[in-house]
Amino acid sequence: MGVTVTERGFYSVVRWRSDATRDEARNVAVVLVDAEGQFGGIRIAPPSTLSNDARQQGFLDTILHGLELQFEGDKRPDLERLRKMSEALTQSLYLTSPRPTAVPDPDLTLQALYKAFVAPVGAPRALSKGVVIDKVVHTLRKRGFHVRRSEYVGEFVFDALVDRTEGILACDVLSFATATRDWIPAERDAGHFLYGLERLGLAGMAVIQPPTEESRDEASTSFARVRNWFEEASVPVHNPAELADQQLALPTP
Repeated sequence: MGVTVTERGFYSVVRWRSDATRDEARNVAVVLVDAEGQFGGIRIAPPSTLSNDARQQGFLDTILHGLELQFEGDKRPDLERLRKMSEALTQSLYLTSPRPTAVPDPDLTLQALYKAFVAPVGAPRALSKGVVIDKVVHTLRKRGFHVRRSEYVGEFVFDALVDRTEGILACDVLSFATATRDWIPAERDAGHFLYGLERLGLAGMAVIQPPTEESRDEASTSFARVRNWFEEASVPVHNPAELADQQLALPTP
């Protein structure tokens, strides 16, 4: 649809209170619609920027991705729908009341709103485990997969779960590209993952950010150790960039 400077849109900021008793909230996404539902969308902050807790990241990702899916159908949310969402979501996650804005271009307007209200401020962050999970989940969803983040299957928690007709694919995500000195937690994570796969009989794969040229020797040593574990268990290992390849087949049971 052609959009001119005379188009009028409405936006709401999605806010999250991690502790309702303290009534402190932060902006986590921005939603843009028009009155008729002809254009609009949502821009979401990466979950790893919102919390250091993996379970909270998974909760926020589930809720925000659900909002995102509402903009993928033929009929997008309109102003009335945005108002109803604003009235319905009032607890830990809530929307501000819709406010009008000029929309010369929907994508550029949404980008400007995201930068003004939501975008993380500061220097680029290190490629931590959380940052890499952001990329893995985003990439797999772009390929059309349904992905759940930081969820349990039975007694075992996995970084990402890909739901498929041939069965669940469990993903372990690790990063050896940070400046940490202690890699024992990463090795424990890998061990927990491999044990969970064996006990549950799930298909699995590992997505690992390798060490950089600036990484400490300990990172390279631990990376090699963990990679050997996955190879011995016949669990494929990929770096995050490889997942964008549409020709890359995901493991099956």
